[in-house]
Amino acid sequence: MNAFLFFNAHFGRRLVAPSNGPPHMDAWRALKSRHPLRNGKTGRLSSGWAIVRPAGAVLQQKLDVPDLLYDDRTRFDAFAAELAAWDGGPRLFLVFDKSPIPAANLFLTLDLRAVRICAPGGVETFDWTRPAPPGASRMRRELDARRARDAA
Repeated sequence: MNAFLFFNAHFGRRLVAPSNGPPHMDAWRALKSRHPLRNGKTGRLSSGWAIVRPAGAVLQQKLDVPDLLYDDRTRFDAFAAELAAWDGGPRLFLVFDKSPIPAANLFLTLDLRAVRICAPGGVETFDWTRPAPPGASRMRRELDARRARDAA
């Protein structure tokens, strides 16, 4: 499965019109372009998070775009809940920041043993079936903390 095709089919096409060009260019346009916000302004995907699923996408930033779901939870709470309810289908876990996520940083999560968190600064990969090792990233530590909290 191609991450660019998946991204465009379930999220990107709602943000930008598809072109006849390569899929990675459509993904890049969706990630770097300005989009209408619910407050009447426009803005890039520059804060918050998104989870792209086969059924569509859920994100924190309130875009004025039909067919997207919005969720005010933190990225840690949203990602931990998604991983806890894993159904085996592909996912894209996206973290937005001031600079856009490069299309080269789009990687699908297809297995809990190789969860991929895609961000502007890189891609973090970890095995969700095992506890976080010593020295794990903040993302991984926060996700494990939520798993422990929700299990209690």
